[in-house]
Amino acid sequence: MTILEIASFEAYTDFVSELANDPLYYDPHFAYNEENLYGAMRNKDEFAFAVLKDGTVEGLFVWLIIPDEHYVEMMIGLTRNEAAFSEMLSHMEKRCPGYKADFVVNPKNMALCRPLKARGAVFEAEQQMMLQTSVATNVATNLIELYSEKWKEQYRALHRIDTYWTADRVLAAQDRFRVLLVIKDQQVQGYLDVTYCFDQNEPYDLFVKPELAHQGYELALLAKAIELNKPREMMALLDVDASEEIEIFSAAGFEKVEGGNSMHAAYRF
Repeated sequence: MTILEIASFEAYTDFVSELANDPLYYDPHFAYNEENLYGAMRNKDEFAFAVLKDGTVEGLFVWLIIPDEHYVEMMIGLTRNEAAFSEMLSHMEKRCPGYKADFVVNPKNMALCRPLKARGAVFEAEQQMMLQTSVATNVATNLIELYSEKWKEQYRALHRIDTYWTADRVLAAQDRFRVLLVIKDQQVQGYLDVTYCFDQNEPYDLFVKPELAHQGYELALLAKAIELNKPREMMALLDVDASEEIEIFSAAGFEKVEGGNSMHAAYRF
């Protein structure tokens, strides 16, 4: 097989359309936003590749590569050919040795899942895509505040650390993220990290202290985020087995998207 770094998808539109509409091979990032593919050429840190066999395209891939952080992420993976993906992985492992690599894949696409499992990738739970289609009413948001510097240390202390988007990374990317806080008794009791600069924005991390969980603060954070996000759209990815979280998002105005499920995997090249 041959791997080509490409500067246009013009020759591959039929291939993209065919796989994007196949429930076994769709790409979650493409289903979420086609610009994750077609906008790649405008982003200096993203690179596109075609995998060819005897001149026929067998796979299209877009990678985010951040050398300073030794980090790569597969933004798009369109293939039904296991060998093509294995060839692509081998190419990236040689190009970016030692890098941490993240993947968001269609859980039904064994052409992606099998090569990743063979390399020892760690998979997280399957996630359900949900789109915000309505607005919850009569939700009290008086305890919700936008992040400010006076809450920095409390926010950092409360934030999850088992994630790429740690508190420090979120705060360093305030051109991308909006942080909302639950403030009660002059203490940060919960937070929501949510993007705000895209046509369709996404809550990345929603957390409320366990002793205050399920008292309406999660819903209040989402309601405030939706209010501030108008008129843009919002989507969310939730573990398929997280019934309580799905219920909270449903109450906030989100609906499940059939055929939009995904799964995160990671390993080090």
